[in-house]
Amino acid sequence: MTNYRLGFSVALLAVGATACDATMYRDSTTPVAGYGNAVRQNESVMIIDPRPASAANTEIDFDGRKADIAIERYREGKVIPPIEERTSDVLN
Repeated sequence: MTNYRLGFSVALLAVGATACDATMYRDSTTPVAGYGNAVRQNESVMIIDPRPASAANTEIDFDGRKADIAIERYREGKVIPPIEERTSDVLN
């Protein structure tokens, strides 16, 4: 009878110890490994690169005469409309 009680006590202790495991009672505020990866994956697929490599080029070619001509066109109301570029046209 003593072995039966000892075995039952050990089994009950093991079940009780696993019931106190923190992973069983995680609520939505507790971060888990990998939490949010699906959202980050979806964002990376749908969002254009916010820091393209070409943005690192700080040596921008600037011509004062062309800027002056552009300012005069603006003052006279003869602005050249910009070319429409869409994100879907970049790779074409």
